[in-house]
Amino acid sequence: MNPKSRREDGRGALELIEEAVHLLRLAPAGLFSIYYLGTIPFVMALLYFWADMSRSALAQERCAGAAAGLALLFLWMKGWQAVFADLLRSHLRGSSTGRWTFSRLLRLWVLQAIVQPAGLFLLPAAFVLTLPFAWTYAFFQNVTVLGGEEHDGLRSLCRKAIQQASLWPGRNHLLLAVLVLFGLFVFVNLAMALAQVPQLLKMFFGVETAFSRSFGSMLNTTFLAATLGLTYLCLDPLAKAVYVLRCFYGESLRSGEDLKKELKACWPAAKAARAVAVLCLLLFGASSWPVAGAASNSPPAAAQPAAFRPSLAPPELDRAIDEVIGQREYSWRLPRPKMVREPSKGVFANFVDSVLETMKRWLKAVVRQAQKVVEWLIEFLDKRFQANRGGPGTGLGWLTSLQILVYVLLAVLACTVAILFWRIWQGPRQRPSDLVSQPMQSVPDLSDDNVAADQLPEESWMRLAQELAERGELRLALRAFYLASLAHLAHREFIRIAKFKSNREYETELRRRTRAQPDLQSAFAQNVTVFDRVWYGMDNVSDDVLRHFRANLERINAC
Repeated sequence: MNPKSRREDGRGALELIEEAVHLLRLAPAGLFSIYYLGTIPFVMALLYFWADMSRSALAQERCAGAAAGLALLFLWMKGWQAVFADLLRSHLRGSSTGRWTFSRLLRLWVLQAIVQPAGLFLLPAAFVLTLPFAWTYAFFQNVTVLGGEEHDGLRSLCRKAIQQASLWPGRNHLLLAVLVLFGLFVFVNLAMALAQVPQLLKMFFGVETAFSRSFGSMLNTTFLAATLGLTYLCLDPLAKAVYVLRCFYGESLRSGEDLKKELKACWPAAKAARAVAVLCLLLFGASSWPVAGAASNSPPAAAQPAAFRPSLAPPELDRAIDEVIGQREYSWRLPRPKMVREPSKGVFANFVDSVLETMKRWLKAVVRQAQKVVEWLIEFLDKRFQANRGGPGTGLGWLTSLQILVYVLLAVLACTVAILFWRIWQGPRQRPSDLVSQPMQSVPDLSDDNVAADQLPEESWMRLAQELAERGELRLALRAFYLASLAHLAHREFIRIAKFKSNREYETELRRRTRAQPDLQSAFAQNVTVFDRVWYGMDNVSDDVLRHFRANLERINAC
């Protein structure tokens, strides 16, 4: 295929993705900081908005303000993504993108704020219709990529984005199919990794969470939204780089920017080749120029080839080649030799022999390095001594004594290291007595709504409730009795304690697991009704109410 037809047909989908990955690898780290500066706040706010609107009791009151803040963060993200795409284009071209002034940034944000919100409605509609989705998605990506350029206005930006989106439609559909398939694999990997986090926390740090108690608690919309957000953070920079390349090659059909880039890449090689050619011309040309007086002193023609005789004899050259090939940096290319083991030895004996051989080889290497250090030190001191005494041959006697002293010091150092390792291996002679520590259970604040029933055992809740009742704090005592009942039921595995469960959910769970114990269900249902009216309502607690509540608790324990 000739270059012209190749430029008109465009790059293939897989080739474009591979080039986008290479472009992101060569991009400076500051570009990714710009991208994630705008994208991470929006993704975090979206996850918080999702969780708050799906679980909070004050969702209706907070919805308007939270949605307005989320919209502002969406415009913030789109603006920084446009800056990221423009800097990536300048890195691809190898030219400067110009100075980012306040007016330029404001103009970029205004254009993105006008166009990008429409994608929140047009992209889902195009996805339902299936066919126009690729063109619609490419249009909004092109608006992000081309937003940093100088335009006549909004109409010019949209016209350029539409022109780029209409190029190579078949490759655009294939490109989106590959990105969606890759995104699916990324989503599955992230979901599996996040699902293992609670188990790893429990395994290594002993942190017990609701997710480690029940894997089903992770199967909710918040977990799905968090996984989708992380997938977007991983995949969207690649999509931006792909459409940066599409716009670059699309504009190059008229401007020839891709050919200029290739010529710039070839320019250093051309300069080097030109310099080498000039140097060769000078060298070989100078050898053929006549020199005055050379005719009288030149040797005969038969004797001239003797100047080109090799400086090394063939045996020495072969030996040098064998030494170089036998070096460690070249030996890894050779095929692995077959190890011949003695039939009388077993696997363990062969392993011990290999370990001993390795230790011997390491010891010999250490000894050789120590000898080199000693020889260098002696040579250095000899030179200094000769310089001070004014000539050679005057310090051989004391150098011999110095060499003996250095070897003695090295031997002492080796013995000291050996004794130190032996003491560490033996451990301390007198081990300190083991201290038995007993964990102190802190008394939770019952006025806090985040207190869970699994923070204390049943007996501790009962003791705390009795103390609060004696002090006259009947409302807190009632809650302590209720938490004691939850701890008792959880100990009998009738319910599973979780912070996201309501009291009615505990009642439904108990009814499902104790179908043959209606008395237990009735006593717990009465206590749940009394507790909800007192704790969340306006009812007061009297001694009779507390006594009746405790009687139901005794019925629960007796069932």
